[in-house]
Amino acid sequence: MTNPAQMTRRVVLTRAAGLTLTLGTGSLSAGRASAGMNPYAGGWWLAGDHHIHTKYSPDGLYEIAQQVAAARRYGLDWCVITDHGGPRHDKVALAQAYPELLAARRANPGLTVFQGVEWNIPAAEHGSVILPVGAEEAQHAATFEAIFDAKNVSLPGAKNTEAIAVQGVQYLESITPKPLFIANHPARRGLDSPHEMRAWSDAGPSVARGFEGAPGHQAGGLTGKARGEYDNKPSAESYSGYPAEAYRTFGGYDWYVAKVGGLWDSLLGEGRPWYITADSDSHKHWDERALVDQSTYLTRGYVTRTGKMGDAQTEPDFFPGEYAKTWAFARRRNPEAILDALRSGSMFTVLGGLIDRLEIWASAHGDAATMGGSLALTRPGSPVDVTIRLRVPNRPNFAGETPRLHHVDLIAGDILGPAADRDALSNPTTRVVAQLRPSEARREGPYMVFRHRFENVGKGFYLRVRGSNTEVEAPVMDTVGANPWRDLWFYSNPIFVRLPMA
Repeated sequence: MTNPAQMTRRVVLTRAAGLTLTLGTGSLSAGRASAGMNPYAGGWWLAGDHHIHTKYSPDGLYEIAQQVAAARRYGLDWCVITDHGGPRHDKVALAQAYPELLAARRANPGLTVFQGVEWNIPAAEHGSVILPVGAEEAQHAATFEAIFDAKNVSLPGAKNTEAIAVQGVQYLESITPKPLFIANHPARRGLDSPHEMRAWSDAGPSVARGFEGAPGHQAGGLTGKARGEYDNKPSAESYSGYPAEAYRTFGGYDWYVAKVGGLWDSLLGEGRPWYITADSDSHKHWDERALVDQSTYLTRGYVTRTGKMGDAQTEPDFFPGEYAKTWAFARRRNPEAILDALRSGSMFTVLGGLIDRLEIWASAHGDAATMGGSLALTRPGSPVDVTIRLRVPNRPNFAGETPRLHHVDLIAGDILGPAADRDALSNPTTRVVAQLRPSEARREGPYMVFRHRFENVGKGFYLRVRGSNTEVEAPVMDTVGANPWRDLWFYSNPIFVRLPMA
């Protein structure tokens, strides 16, 4: 066991509790287990990608079968096809794309393929809507898109308002079994304001559960572009409260997530079940040069290859699973359990194959909680023990390199309760509690195990973890043309520690 006195930067949280926020379905019970054992025993770690495009997107290229085959080739256990909403796309998805998705399922029996759509959120950015597998999955997706997608013209009327977006989330909340909504590349253009995210969370507490922590398009640096295509400036539609740095990625992660004490921490400081993911946003692979005829998207519902090749490699994407993965811990290996894991925050994100396991639990008085879960303390003054168990692969990643972990950051912040300002951007209590080095870990076979104790806990708090192969104290702003394989990070989802109301 690592001696806490050897850890750099130790913080004890000792202020009184006062949480009043009511959380969404399942969030309080997620991840509860006995502290006397590894709470992750008896389940499955399943890697996936919830943001994938095909020829049925106007800026796509590949067949559904090709993208699903790529997901399998690069080690994924689940994936979501999320072609863009757009003019009449709901009808195309039902009549043409869905039969191909079903065929891809049959051809890949070991891979769970979800029906999804990339929602053009009214007055905001994009989002992955993931439908539970079932007989009505395609119809639910098409109906939702026809009514609430900002670019779908199947139904008349002005739909590009924040109020319509909230109604869209409420509609998703009304579906049984419930789908999932994750905001995509949220800071890229500054369109998703803090109050909109809070409104989505309130309107759909079981379905609106987070945003991309690591956006797709991470291969941009290999073709002279920015990681994530985060190279924008504020526009008239952007939220004015975001600083210029918010429009860039840091270590491949969105500014909302990479900034300690930033927007994500502000949402977690309210006790919100708001979780992060990583994905490819795969449209065209970075070394792809095939040219497409986009005009056929309007006439046939999909783009077609021209048979011609471009002069240079200009695309910003990896294939699904090639670079970014969201690892979800599911109690069963089936679609329902995977969706439950994503909904409950039982997952971690990683770039470049830096790690392939991350198990974190907080324990006290014989109880334990894992990522996405809550540990309830019966009285103030109790100690809380945190265990971090991770595995670094001893094999090369898909760049042919074997990453080496440099350090792990344990981060914690107070649970402050609902923010009076719906556009609050920060949680000033959040800090790096300890920076842990591999030399401090106890070895359990291929696993590194770190332990930390929070003494005399007098206030509700949350904790989360990140790590890197770099020596930097914190992620730095990515430069245009930066090689994404040289700057790798992983991020956990939070564990909440709660005390009774005062």
